[in-house]
Amino acid sequence: MLHFILFLILHYSLWFPIKNVCGEDLDSSTSYDCNFDVQIDVFKKFLEELQAARKREDDIWTQIALIETRLQSIEEQLSVRKSVPSSCLEAAAESFKSGVYNITLEKFSGTPFAVYCNEEVDYGGWLVIQRRVSNAGDFYRDWREYKNGFGVLDENYWIGLEKLHAFTSSCQHELHIEMQKYSGEGYYARYSEFVVGSESEGYPLKILGTYEGTAGDILRIHVGMNFTTYDNDNDCAYTYFGGRLLIECAYSPLDTAYGRNWVGISVNETLKS
Repeated sequence: MLHFILFLILHYSLWFPIKNVCGEDLDSSTSYDCNFDVQIDVFKKFLEELQAARKREDDIWTQIALIETRLQSIEEQLSVRKSVPSSCLEAAAESFKSGVYNITLEKFSGTPFAVYCNEEVDYGGWLVIQRRVSNAGDFYRDWREYKNGFGVLDENYWIGLEKLHAFTSSCQHELHIEMQKYSGEGYYARYSEFVVGSESEGYPLKILGTYEGTAGDILRIHVGMNFTTYDNDNDCAYTYFGGRLLIECAYSPLDTAYGRNWVGISVNETLKS
């Protein structure tokens, strides 16, 4: 009997601790599960932040690529500008010969265009904006043609109002006008400054500097006046049958149907310019 009681007590003693240990394991497992869930959430958040960081990095590299492309484009443009002169002074600096040269002008276009440079007047470097040496060219043109220019550069031609505005508004320029009778006698008018306004303003003669010369200071009365053509009649263009640079009805049309007149030399005397 005593032996049986001892057996029961021993059995109970063994079972009880085992049950308790098993119970502790179950509670601990639940705790481990909770901790594991927290660790998963932290890891997920880390992955999300990593992906966001990688996206930001990709965006940064995309921006860097765009900047590099723009820089390359700017370098190419600067290279073109360095290789192409921006004035007749630069264009004919090596040859010192009058003729047709390519130049570029930022205010007009980044693309080079041809102009005629005169190296015979006052040490050279002069951009010819108009030449009329014969009656072969028709100067009775509309507004669009006077805006864009026309003619043959080394013969009769007009450079165009848009280029003229770009040139005179980019930096200070002098204006030199030469006229010659068919008999050979010559005259000139020179102004220390010359500025032509934009198309929206009507291409007015905005500034005319100090005069010197033998032809007479006739352009002075035209300061503030707009350019005129037969289809954009600001100052009665029909009177003289042609577009003129800033000319009012009564005085000094640079271009008429059959010649150039300059009041101050001789009224209605035909000239070459």
